[in-house]
Formats: sequence, structure tokens, C-alpha cells
Amino acid sequence: MTTSHDRLSHATLEQAAQWYVLLHDELGSGAVREQWQQWLEQHVEHRAAWLYVERVSARFAPLRSEGAQAGPLLRKRGQAAFNRRQAVKALLLLGGVSLGTLGGWNLAARNGWMAELRTGTAEQRKILLADGSTLWLGACSAVDTDFSGPQRRLTLLFGEALLESSANDSRPLRLETDCGHLQVQSLPLRLAVHHQPGLTRLNLYQGTVAVQPRLATTQRLLHGGQGLDFSATTLHATQPAQSAADAWLHERLIAEAMPLGYLLEQLRRYRHGHLGYHPAIAELPVMGTFPLDDTDQALRLLEAALPVRVERLTDWWITVKPA
Repeated sequence: MTTSHDRLSHATLEQAAQWYVLLHDELGSGAVREQWQQWLEQHVEHRAAWLYVERVSARFAPLRSEGAQAGPLLRKRGQAAFNRRQAVKALLLLGGVSLGTLGGWNLAARNGWMAELRTGTAEQRKILLADGSTLWLGACSAVDTDFSGPQRRLTLLFGEALLESSANDSRPLRLETDCGHLQVQSLPLRLAVHHQPGLTRLNLYQGTVAVQPRLATTQRLLHGGQGLDFSATTLHATQPAQSAADAWLHERLIAEAMPLGYLLEQLRRYRHGHLGYHPAIAELPVMGTFPLDDTDQALRLLEAALPVRVERLTDWWITVKPA
């Protein structure tokens, strides 16, 4: 839960958005870039706001027409452009953005752009690994592999993955995130793991693994049919594995008393553009099945079932608010 002292102010977001316009217009001269650099270095909040503006602009990149210049969030030939000025208006609607979340996302994203295995928005991949194991990656996910040493190592930088292994390889198999690592104790193995800044969620369907947070010495054995969440310092309570945790393989998200904020964060990875929500609705419990291949339908289902409304600035800028 974020607190008031670590939220980006509306004024800072406005400044960052205005700098974005200047730097990507013809006005982006050397003098303007020097002034922007001075502003950027004045405060950590300025840097965090700038990173967020870059993040949002990047999410619109796949929607630009072929041949459009880099810089605008969206441009369509022959239509009224959703141009930089309008992008600023959209960015100014933001509120309650967590500095901690932005910092964690930026570190992961920077590493993810260079990851060996990665997926983009609404993209999934099935990969046969060097040892014969099979790895599925959900949307907006990134994994590095290292099978060259005395142990096989997978690093999930962010996103979600499903791993199946019965490989005839005597080397230890280890899966890592920023929160800690899982050491495989027995095969065959089938597990689903989801990682976001500060939290890793594990559901183990087959096999045995030892789980250890990065900043703790305590380990816990997990057997098939069990799951848990863990951070860099804490192993949370062991729970029955969620049978629906791998439903994304079939383009579905199944919620069983899932917090609405968490559900929307998952939908965000399957939708181009900005999908935000008001903090007041983040903890609303959600039950049901939602299509990942039709996020508009998923949003309509949420609006029909919960006391929320979906506000659309454009088709690519959506905020879910209390009704």
C-alpha cells in the first residue's frame, strides 16, 4: 500500500508531460534539452515522473501508423491525430502514481528490454529450453536463462511464466526473481510463477521446490498442490495452489475474490494504451472469468458486476473509477 509521501504530484506529472512535448517537437533544440536536463536532476520525483511519461508513450508505440515519426503517442493518417498536445491532456488525468511502483517497474523494464526471452503487450510464447524443459511466457514478461554452468538457472525479470520439466539433466534447476529463488528438489515439475516489483506469486502443481527470500535465510519446502506469495524478506502463508493461475494460457483470467486492482494490472498487460484505476476501488473483490483476448468485453463485465464505471478519454486511454 502506498502512502501520501511517495506519490507523484499532479504538478510534477504536468511538468514531465510538457517537457515530453518540447523534446519531441521541433522545439527540442540543444538549449531546450539542457533546460530539461537541469529540471530532471533537480529532484527524484522529476525523474520518476519522466520515467512514467516515457512508459506510457511506449505503450502507444505499436498503435502508430507505419512511417510515422517516433515521438507522438499515436498518429493516424487521414484522421484527427491523437497528438502530443492531446497526450499531455491525457497524462494530466493521472493521479496517485506510486514512486516505488515506478522505480520497480523501470528497473525491471530496463533489464527486460535486454532479456534473452521476452514478450510484448498481448503476446504469449512457448519456448523449448536447452535442457528439454518447456517454458510458456505470458504477456509483457521477460526471462533470462543460463544453462552453461554447474546448475541450470532461469531468472524471471517480470511478468508470468509456466514451467514444465522432466528433463534428464542431473544439474540443479533454479528459478530466480528479485524477491528470491526456487530450488527444484524433485521432478517432474509443473509450476506457474508471477512476478511484479516487490512480490512473487508461486503455484506449484507437480514436483517439490525449496523457496527462499533474497534477504532471509529461512527456506520452505513446497509440494505439488501448494502455493504461496513471497517478498525479498517474507514467506507468506502456504495455501492450496490456485488451479486457475495458468488460465492465461487459454486467454482467460479467472478471479476468485481477486482484488480489482490486481485484476486490472493483469488486463493491462493484454491491452495497448493506458489502463488505470482509482485507488478507492483497488480492493473490491472480483469473481468471474474474463477474456484476455477481448479486454473491452472484460471491462464491460466488470462495469456490469461492480459499482464502477469505465471512463474513456479515447479508446487508448481508459480509467476505471467508482460509480
